[in-house]
Amino acid sequence: MLATAALLASCSQDDALQNTVNNNEGLKPMTITASLPTDGMQTRAQAEGDAAAARCYVQILKGDGTELEDNNSDVKKMTLSPDGTFTTTVYLNEGATYDFLFWANTEADGTAAPADLQAVDYTNGQTIAWAGNDLDKQWSANGINVTLSHVVSRMTVMTESKFEASDAWPLTVTVPTVYNKYNVAEGKVVAGTTVANGYTFEAANRTYNNGDEVGHFYVLGDGSTQKLALHYDGPLENPAIDIPEVPVSANTHITLTSDIYHAGLVEGNITATVSTDWGYEETEDFGSDPTISEWGDGGHTGY
Repeated sequence: MLATAALLASCSQDDALQNTVNNNEGLKPMTITASLPTDGMQTRAQAEGDAAAARCYVQILKGDGTELEDNNSDVKKMTLSPDGTFTTTVYLNEGATYDFLFWANTEADGTAAPADLQAVDYTNGQTIAWAGNDLDKQWSANGINVTLSHVVSRMTVMTESKFEASDAWPLTVTVPTVYNKYNVAEGKVVAGTTVANGYTFEAANRTYNNGDEVGHFYVLGDGSTQKLALHYDGPLENPAIDIPEVPVSANTHITLTSDIYHAGLVEGNITATVSTDWGYEETEDFGSDPTISEWGDGGHTGY
């Protein structure tokens, strides 16, 4: 009895799968690892001031997508390793198949854990999020290692002219269609969870010079093309200007570059570059001048 008590005391209270193996024979331990991207999408993101993932979670379901018994499908927090990966050990039946769902983000460590990775709540604006899955997987002595990818789009605003943002002269960028829930199992946003009025970024009150990054933010889109709106309500009483047909997709970096001071007063003075690298390499260009149209390889240029 003393040995049993010691065994139970050593078991982590939040690890239901560990509790299960203490009471059931036939379950085997398996280490699972979630890794963030190690290519340009991650390294350049850090260079540009993006925060690193602060926490990562895993949820395990049966291979048919239903929940395991005894609360073993509760979302579990993983441990951050010195090499930057997240790991945990679970106990599984080697004859069964499982779905592994992973979610990582930059929210503070004290923030409540997601309740269900098939409908993760997401707050647009400052939070970066990654996700990945490994479906219909059986127990393996080698464990599993899943590389996550960004589920959000990063938007950066750059200026080609000096201007001042203030309460009297605000600069805003609006993304009309964003979502607040994501399904890791399906790898897409949850239908019907659009945010009323979209998301609007407002530049901080200060003076910006030519070449400055005015700011950046993150939004959860469904990959559809949208008409973004940039409005510098400055001393020239600039009208709002639209940038049509910009795809707001996961794992992309959209950079809006403009002569902010004259935005809306000069045709074609703003472009949106869409890249599959969170650096500034440009792969697709979208502009506000509707008089130019040219098809490129795999994308549109000069809208």
